[in-house]
Amino acid sequence: MSKFFKILSAAVLLMAFIGCEKNPVDNGDEPGKEEEPKPEYVRYVKGQRFRSDLLEELVSYTLFMPSDYDKNTDKTYPVVYFLHGIGESNSKDWTEYMKTIEGLEANGLQEMIYVFPNGYSSYYSNTFDGKFPYMDMFINELVPHIDETLRTKADRQYRAVTGYSMGGFGTAVLALKHPETFGMSAPMSISLCTDKRYLNEPQSGWENQWGRIFGGIGQHGKDRLTDYYKEHCPYYQFTPENKETLSQVKWFIHCGDDEDQLLIANDSLHVIMRDNGYDHEFRISNGAHSGSYWRTAMRETLPWIEQMMNGGGEWTKVMGTLNLKSSTLNEDGTFSSKAYNEAAEKNGMATWFVHKGLSKEVVDKCIGLLSQSGTIFQYMILPCDLEQKSLQEWMAFYKGIYEVGKTPDKSQVIAIGETGRDVWALEEEFKRFYLIDADLSDDEATITSEKEKFYYIDTVDDSPYYKDSNAIYVSCKATGADFEYRMRNGISDKEQQLLLAIQSAAEKFKYQ
Repeated sequence: MSKFFKILSAAVLLMAFIGCEKNPVDNGDEPGKEEEPKPEYVRYVKGQRFRSDLLEELVSYTLFMPSDYDKNTDKTYPVVYFLHGIGESNSKDWTEYMKTIEGLEANGLQEMIYVFPNGYSSYYSNTFDGKFPYMDMFINELVPHIDETLRTKADRQYRAVTGYSMGGFGTAVLALKHPETFGMSAPMSISLCTDKRYLNEPQSGWENQWGRIFGGIGQHGKDRLTDYYKEHCPYYQFTPENKETLSQVKWFIHCGDDEDQLLIANDSLHVIMRDNGYDHEFRISNGAHSGSYWRTAMRETLPWIEQMMNGGGEWTKVMGTLNLKSSTLNEDGTFSSKAYNEAAEKNGMATWFVHKGLSKEVVDKCIGLLSQSGTIFQYMILPCDLEQKSLQEWMAFYKGIYEVGKTPDKSQVIAIGETGRDVWALEEEFKRFYLIDADLSDDEATITSEKEKFYYIDTVDDSPYYKDSNAIYVSCKATGADFEYRMRNGISDKEQQLLLAIQSAAEKFKYQ
């Protein structure tokens, strides 16, 4: 970039953000003429452009600036690069994302410079044939341009990248290929498929979206997975050999459980990273491939970015609050709904609460959370402590007293931790499963779902049973079974962690 153009770019940006303060006019002929007002400072600035020598064209970008940028003229700011999805461009309206950022700032998030570059349909990568070197432009021209024309903290420690869909892939691949540039990478809903999916992709779909960038045009099967593709695919990069280099970057991945195929790929990436010992955050929440989901994800990822920039280590924040309420329990510690107690023919839904050695206080809190909905239905909550009896013995015991759980259609089960194996051994007894960080099997290939049943999977990203959660989810997708999948932050307060999971599961309970 020429020195003249750098000076011109800086001047244009300064005009956009601050305006030019006018000098007082000589009032010899016009006494009393007032100074013209300074233009209003604008945080959201669209239509910025710079000349890329590598792409041989003007590249556009949008900015969201700190509110005090025009006042604190000696202050420098961290930078977050925010990447859009395929089919979008720099003309995208980012207003709703700005509102999310402003809401976080109102609650204490430090102000940063946000850069929204035009990513074309590049997947933020260089094409295999070298004809469109987008990544080179981004790293060697765009980042230096922003650092030269704005008051940034021009260091990887204060430079992060985030984005969704195609931008999620870009968020991952830019940091994978250039860990010297980015300290944090927070991809959302990474546009990525498993190898199996790519091998069976329709030819036009493969070539239009992936082959044109990573090669393999006209190829079928494994020939599509070119060496160039593997050099950019996160599956092939989070290896033991790359751990020292790639662990310089802090990673936070987010994906919704209503994604069609992307969650399979994102969750599988989590498994690969866990297998190879990569520290990272991973979240699965309720949601699909939508702006509302990504804006919700931002409420955790942006504060995480801030903490990592400021030298923070372990992320301990927990999303969600507890709404603890007590319930009147029967003398034996069970809970029966009002409708069950008043019914002439008691044949209610059994909810088996299977745990191992939880204190009475914690069990009572869990039952309180579970009993807040479904009061008009006939049901019972039946705690089963496997340190006292086997699950078979507990079920026989309760069935001998209460008219519940006589058929699988009227039986659901909550399995906590290692009790999952006991539950899975009796899976024919239950219609609905609520698997709370559950250990199901030593062999993930044996973890299969049934289409007629429902599975609620709730775990944490540092769980020792991460492969089990992945296996039952993948099986649900394959069989078409109804499911919900949640992954939250693993924290040291295990009681709070459990209660949050139980509260979330209770929202999906069916008591009819």
